[in-house]
Formats: sequence, C-alpha cells, structure tokens
Amino acid sequence: MYTDFREQLCSRLAAINDAGLYNSLGTLMTTDAVIEIDGQKLLNFSTPAPFALNGYCSVGQAEGCQTETTAALEARIARLLKTDDCILYNSPSDANTALTNRLLSRADAVIYNSLSQFALSGGPTFCRATKYKYHGFDIDDIEKQLKLSQAQQNRLLIIDAVDLASGNIAPLNRILALAERYKAVVTIDQTLSAGLIGQGGRGVCSLFDDIDAPEIQTGTLQHLGSNAGAYIAGRREIIDFLRQQPSGIQAAAPLTPQNISTVCAAIDSIVKSDTKRQYLLQITNYFIKKLYCLGLEIPPTMSSRFAVMVGDSQNACLIASTLAWKGVLVSVAAAPFVSKDDARLIISLSAKHTKDDIEHAAEIFKSVLPLFPKEISQTR
Repeated sequence: MYTDFREQLCSRLAAINDAGLYNSLGTLMTTDAVIEIDGQKLLNFSTPAPFALNGYCSVGQAEGCQTETTAALEARIARLLKTDDCILYNSPSDANTALTNRLLSRADAVIYNSLSQFALSGGPTFCRATKYKYHGFDIDDIEKQLKLSQAQQNRLLIIDAVDLASGNIAPLNRILALAERYKAVVTIDQTLSAGLIGQGGRGVCSLFDDIDAPEIQTGTLQHLGSNAGAYIAGRREIIDFLRQQPSGIQAAAPLTPQNISTVCAAIDSIVKSDTKRQYLLQITNYFIKKLYCLGLEIPPTMSSRFAVMVGDSQNACLIASTLAWKGVLVSVAAAPFVSKDDARLIISLSAKHTKDDIEHAAEIFKSVLPLFPKEISQTR
C-alpha cells in the first residue's frame, strides 16, 4: 500500500520542486531577531518575537515568581482587551471550534475571510452553520456576503485585526457599521494585534475612539509569552455560555502554573510597553522607507508586519531563498494563500532589530533587485 502512496508523494514533491516552491529551510521555530544556521548569521524577519516576552518566570527564577491561576490569566486578558470576561483553550483550533460550533447552529451563518483557512485557526471549516466567504478587507465583498446571509437566523462575522497578507489593520469602523446595519455579531482575531498595537497594547480596537468594541475578541498567546494556548474574550453572556461545555469536552487550557505565571507577567509588562511599541513601529517604517527607495512595491500597513510585492509565486520563492543565502530570512505568501500572480514576501519585525540590522538587510535586498519583475523594481 505505501509503495503506491510513496510514488504519489514523490510525484507531488517533484511538481513542487519543478515549480520552484520547494521549502529547503525546514520549519523555523525560533523567535530570536538574529539567528545562526549552519554557522551562518541570519537576520530573522520571518518568525521573530516582537518583544522579548519569554523568560519572565523561567525555571531558574521559579522561586521568585508568583504562582498564578487560570482564572487570574483570564482576568488579565479581559482587562487588557477591556472585555467583560475571557476563557482559555488548548489551541487556536480548539477556540475556533468552540466559537463556531457552540455559538452557532445549522440555522445560522458564519461569514469569514477566505484567507483564514490558511491561518492558525484554520477557519470555521467544520462549523454547522452556513458559510459565506469574503476576501481580505474588501468592504464591498463583506457587505455582499452579509446581504446573502440575511435568510439565516443569526450571523457571525469573523475578521482579522491585521491582514495576514499585507500587515495592514482592519477598517473596523466601516466593518462594525455594516454589522450593525445587517444585524451581525462581530468576532475580531487579535493574534497579531493584542499587545503589539495601540495604547496599553489593547490592539486595533484602541485605534478607533468613536466605536464600541466587537462583541467577541479571540487570539493566541504567542505574543503574550507562551507558545501554547488561545482565548476567547467578549460579552459576559457569550463567555458564560461557552463555559457551559458538555462534561466530555475539556475547554480550559491545561497550562502549567509556570506557563500561566509567565503570560501574566508578560501582560503586566505589555501594558507598560508603549515605548517599545512606538520603537517597533518606527523601525518598521524605517525598513519600509529603505525598501521603498529601492523601488519595491509595499502595500499600506499600520503594524510591524508588511509585504513586498513580487507577483509570480515561483519568483517569490526564488527571491526568498536567495535572501536567506545572503543572510536575511523572510516568509513567502504564494498560491493558494494569495492568487497565483499576487505573491509577496512577508516581513515581520522585532523590537530587538536595530537600525544597523535594517541597513544591512536593505543592502541585501538591493543585491537581489535583478530578481524582481522590472515593473516592480523600477526606480521611482
């Protein structure tokens, strides 16, 4: 049996390799801003931790750390996001399943970004409700799907605080106005926003003073000091209902006391880290300016994540591989995450990156300009 299956896998791998999309770097789990692979120093703009959040309560410091409970962590997240309550889960997929399967029935509708199926949460793939998909932050498309879903009893509109493909923030005021008009409950995924954006680290919601926050806010703990766990925060009735899980379902995350204490300490620090957040945005804008001066196309962004447009997926992977060989690690967003001819490099920054790092990275980008399409890399 495996012989036939192996031949199929080899054939698929050959097709990926022929298309120039083969991943030869493997899985990069590090969160350091500068890393070393096989003796080579590389600037990590692929998976860096925006802030140095880990290690607040390391094993060596355990005796001096206050032991916190799951309830204490939930309360801290609720205070950070200014919501009524919060509940923890094992993983993003568990939180997503609880959100869509517990709150919605077959009579309801879930409206979500078509790109979410490639995110950590996986999108509401197994939701019983009728599914409607929109693309990116296309307001017209969102309104179209809201109109189409009017036949359903309830509507849950799920949006990303930060666009995965560009780094720009959601036009929350316009989205919430649509939700009000078409009677939809809104969920905002704060994974790339909470702790990183806005005063006190409240996320995208804090950038809009004249609106009420969405009814539900979700996210992972990855930028809050932990590689595991996710949360759902929001209106009290919603969280109370989610706590009424059948006895066979384990809802609360089995985080260790040390892990919980680490995240609690990280959140306490995040609230006071406005200076670091300002620096992170400054260093991001500095990098964008450097690359823009090289003639590269960069969509608007208001976060520490941005995209460099390439166009062809195969060429995007070639450029990323060449950059890695020269000492700069970036991520690639190619088909099917984006359309075939809309591939781009995704760059994420850390407060640990310095101006010297940016200068060095910009010089490396300059050296690979011949690989970019002429219409993109032309001098402005």
